[in-house]
Amino acid sequence: MKKQISVKGAFFSIIFSIIIAGCGEQADQAQTDTDSYIQEQVVDLSIAVPLLKVGHCRHDHHTAVFVSALRGERMNAIYGIYLEPLGESYYALIENGQKVAEIEFVQSQGAINVPNNMIAGLFDIGFGGVIPFAASADQGSGIKIISPLHSRGDMLVVSVDNDAVNDWDSFVDWVNESEEPLIIGFKSPKAVALLIFESAITEAGIPWSMHGNPEPGSKILLFNAQGEPNLNPSLQNETIDAYVSNNPACALAEYNGIGKCVAELSDLPPGDFRNHPCCAIAATETAIVEKPLEIAASLRLFAAATDYINNNPEDAAVAAAEWIGNPVEVEEISMATSGYCMEVSLDWLENMVAILDNMRNLGAFTGPLAEKDDETNACFLYDFSLMPENLR
Repeated sequence: MKKQISVKGAFFSIIFSIIIAGCGEQADQAQTDTDSYIQEQVVDLSIAVPLLKVGHCRHDHHTAVFVSALRGERMNAIYGIYLEPLGESYYALIENGQKVAEIEFVQSQGAINVPNNMIAGLFDIGFGGVIPFAASADQGSGIKIISPLHSRGDMLVVSVDNDAVNDWDSFVDWVNESEEPLIIGFKSPKAVALLIFESAITEAGIPWSMHGNPEPGSKILLFNAQGEPNLNPSLQNETIDAYVSNNPACALAEYNGIGKCVAELSDLPPGDFRNHPCCAIAATETAIVEKPLEIAASLRLFAAATDYINNNPEDAAVAAAEWIGNPVEVEEISMATSGYCMEVSLDWLENMVAILDNMRNLGAFTGPLAEKDDETNACFLYDFSLMPENLR
């Protein structure tokens, strides 16, 4: 949903127009060509078409992948674009009755690894975190964010037996009243949950430092758990006192009686990340140039899957649970904290500027994104020209 356009909104509207009109113009022709590319109505699964390798992670922020793979018949009936299984992790992408591409889904071990896997050629487009994508692009990888995907879904979790904490205010009181520094876990240095939490505790005036390099006077020590799967075990064995991360790890903590979610990070002060982007879809520049038709078709597929998620949340949770291996009850709770939307809205652009500003303030950029210029930064980081026109 777009915000009412104020003076600030008008500024972003100008940037929005420049991104769409001025960045990646070559792909508009690819979209037009696709219209004639899919006229044939008879499905022939034997025809040779380019393979598009799609990387993703095994959590429900990437449910558009799971719905696309597992709900082919329903996707066909509703949208006329769907996947036909070909065996193992390969699928035929069918649109308007014609096979337009083959897709291979490749699982990545964590969103932080997605950009490096893309650079290594393991996949052409990747579902991953906006922070790892921005950091990689700044380092000269050539990766472009080609579509929004997902927002929110990040939580603050404390031990299930922590009676002192039930919300953000009581968490702050708990930290300030503790005689020893509290150890708060996070899954990786490039996780958006960590960025938001650092901003919140700084706003609250809580001194903090890293667990591996503690500074005198710190009330919080941030502990790198080296991956999301390690967070709940670390909380259970009291290596950490609490953690910040994305769902479904947080919902699993509650389901298994390990922890309890006490705050959505999007609600934390100073309020800069109320609808923060978490995951996006990105592509290498090579893939954009060499496979524009296939990428454009895949984005139409994932846009349809996203619409399916929003209109059929219970069945989408079933699909996510089937793919990931979590109980359906966990996915229903987890996915309710997330927003699934591929629209390039002014709200999304503004939230991305807030994320880039915070990364810049933390010294995360040393390349082109180190200098704040929202228009230049947007053209450097985004290429939305392959997206469905109604979403850009």
